[in-house]
Amino acid sequence: MKIGLIYQSRLLALHARLVEAIVSWLTPKRLRVYPTAIAVLTLLTWMVSQAIGPGLTDASYFNIGIDFQEFYMGGRFFLEDRMEDLYDFLAQQIYQQNLVAPARQNTFHPFVYPPFSLVLYLPFALGDYLTGLYLWWGAGLLALTLSVSLLRQALFHPRAPSVLRLVLTSLLFYPTLAWFMYGQNTAFTLLLYALVFIWLRRKHDFAAGIAAGLLLYKPQLAIALGVVLLIKWRWRALLGIAVAGGVLVAIGFLISPAAMINFVRLIPRLPLLERILDISWGIISFFGFSALLLDHIWQTGADLLAAGLTVGSLIYLALWWRRISWQPGTRVWDLGWAATFALGLLISPQLFFYDLMLLLLPLGIVWSYYLDGRGDRPLDGGPLLAWTAVLYTTAFVGPPLSMAQLRLFTALGLPRMALQVGVPAIVAWAWVVSRRAQSSATSSNPVLANG
Repeated sequence: MKIGLIYQSRLLALHARLVEAIVSWLTPKRLRVYPTAIAVLTLLTWMVSQAIGPGLTDASYFNIGIDFQEFYMGGRFFLEDRMEDLYDFLAQQIYQQNLVAPARQNTFHPFVYPPFSLVLYLPFALGDYLTGLYLWWGAGLLALTLSVSLLRQALFHPRAPSVLRLVLTSLLFYPTLAWFMYGQNTAFTLLLYALVFIWLRRKHDFAAGIAAGLLLYKPQLAIALGVVLLIKWRWRALLGIAVAGGVLVAIGFLISPAAMINFVRLIPRLPLLERILDISWGIISFFGFSALLLDHIWQTGADLLAAGLTVGSLIYLALWWRRISWQPGTRVWDLGWAATFALGLLISPQLFFYDLMLLLLPLGIVWSYYLDGRGDRPLDGGPLLAWTAVLYTTAFVGPPLSMAQLRLFTALGLPRMALQVGVPAIVAWAWVVSRRAQSSATSSNPVLANG
């Protein structure tokens, strides 16, 4: 017992020194200059790569809007009456190669979304690839702007920055740039997340459930939300999820019963597919963390670790929310949801680094409570600022750092393994936020304060 207390005090002292070192380095000037310079240089490098690449590929022979090709291909398969080929990976690979011919693409991105998601992708597949991509980018920017505008109205006081400034600020976060460069669908998911939070906050539970149910095209992103709503027995929200999910499944069968059946058969193979494609370096989740660390040593152990971290996180969220009364709009409720959204992302096995753009929601929630900062420091000038800086940094360098570790171990003739630093950073940030929320609850609730 005494040894445990000694180690705990040393750990807390080390944490305090780490926070102090980070915060002292983050001068106001550095906070203004460095994120902007990194974002601008990243965007310029990407633009040059697009310009000098042959045909529809960039300088590295990756398709322009590399992930949009999946959505475009899915829409084209429907328009060309090829739904039987929708989950035929050989047919997909041939289509993607023909799309960029005579250039040769450098990678294969399979379409693994449910058939009902084609309702979203079809409008962007009606014309040629580039036209669809430009429209897709425009629609995504509109969804991002709408998300920011809705959150600003719900959370920020009148002195808050303008919508335009907030949108530009969000582009300083590397996953937001990555979403745009990859042509992913994350902006639409962010809008659904924002609607879930705002409608729950306004006590429109059924509408919030409908928005959560629409996440069925990436159902793993709604797991944490479902656990909280179940623990608090928000039955109207749960009903909304069931209604929206039922409608989407019905649409899927109307589009193609065979494709829906093939998709269901595909689901158990998705983790294996990720391992075959060897993309664990870019997956920021408990699955990615475990696969990078143990896959080439003990794959069963990697699966057990991922399952343990996932179940442990869900239990933590369930126990946390059982202690908190359901009072939408209060500080503890808002910060509790910020921690829930952040930790809930890691539960998703298929969370690529551009999906970390969804952290804009919990970051925005927290920022709204610390908008004035402390002195010349944003946030609280302490642990929140330090761990937000760590989260920002690891969101940028985490994937390439994982790749570097894998290559180093391979060069040394050792089993490939890496420590995905982004996952611990998100866990630590969520823990700090949940502690802030907990302190708010105990200070305002005599029952909690007394034990």
